[in-house]
Amino acid sequence: MRDCENALWPCAMTGAVSCLAGIDGIGTVIHGPSGCYYYPATILHREIHCTSLIEEDIICGTGEQLRDLVTTIRPRYPLLAVVNTCTPAIIGEDFSALIPSDVLMVDSPGFLGTFEDGYRAAVDMLPVKIDPRSTGVNLDGVNLLDPFSPGNVIEAHRILSDAGVAVSATFCSGNLEDLYRASSVRAGTNPDLCSGWGEAAGSLLGLRATQDTLAALDRRFPGVDPGVFEREMETVREAITVACGKYLNRYEPPSVAIFSWSGYAEFAARMLHEYLDAAITVVGSRNRAGTSKFRTAEASSLPVVEDLLARDPPDLVLGSSFEQRLCPAAAFVPFTYPLRGMVRLRARPLIGSQGLLGLMEDVLNACRDHAPGRPGGY
Repeated sequence: MRDCENALWPCAMTGAVSCLAGIDGIGTVIHGPSGCYYYPATILHREIHCTSLIEEDIICGTGEQLRDLVTTIRPRYPLLAVVNTCTPAIIGEDFSALIPSDVLMVDSPGFLGTFEDGYRAAVDMLPVKIDPRSTGVNLDGVNLLDPFSPGNVIEAHRILSDAGVAVSATFCSGNLEDLYRASSVRAGTNPDLCSGWGEAAGSLLGLRATQDTLAALDRRFPGVDPGVFEREMETVREAITVACGKYLNRYEPPSVAIFSWSGYAEFAARMLHEYLDAAITVVGSRNRAGTSKFRTAEASSLPVVEDLLARDPPDLVLGSSFEQRLCPAAAFVPFTYPLRGMVRLRARPLIGSQGLLGLMEDVLNACRDHAPGRPGGY
């Protein structure tokens, strides 16, 4: 059972809603109490509908409320999707005779599992049509909760366009119509959110991974040119090496604690260790603890995060507002949901060249601002 009071990561219901609400043309209905609605509506910042069930509905049945709402809003959207929540799921109601057959019904109550479980449950229900003639690529791992997703989409389009590759469909962003002409090949942005729509060509998270993915696409499609990114990659590596070298000439390598999705956190740990010789105190995974050469722990609840930070206090923290509050003396880089008390307007990628440059730039500036001899330094 999830410890809802101390949980730092949303449940399966929110994962499903983040998938569906990210696609223009899909109207998303949460079938449950208003409390189930307000949380995803607040953090995802998209139009979402809710049946707003009350005690009487639960006793007498919830199907009429769902049918009435679906009938009212159906003309506004090309496609409707209903996300079932805990209460109707526990009752075990059958809605098949009450709503039109072309309405997607995603059974994703909070007790189903993690955010990622709900996201995949919704992705599996999408009306995707693979075009075998497509020479484009699907983007994978995009979702509304991820602060890097808007930037990742922009950076992926730039890299792929420079190499002569078009983007077919984005899971899960863009337009509903894009799903009807999806490619048979996909390239990932967030390793922890794979749609499964298309054969995996690789990831765009990191320079070497991007290089390998473009090489795979070159073998798959005619006219792909990986050379543009390969030349760019050398320039990026040199710029980061020079900047980190200047920092290390003045200061000791920092100790760093990193909290995010497992794939993102592992990537940041490898980059900071490689370029900045950073000592990684912990890789705190919000969703799962994968294999790593660094100390890794699941960190999806506040008491666990507090213990991890207290056990080996770092000089620098990459994470959310929770980690920032728990470790106020350390330098801080915003890295995962939730990020409160700060204005974030720019689309920041984590993938590709710009993603790595942005990560290292943020880390170096944060470390310099907290370096010994500066006010508030560690």
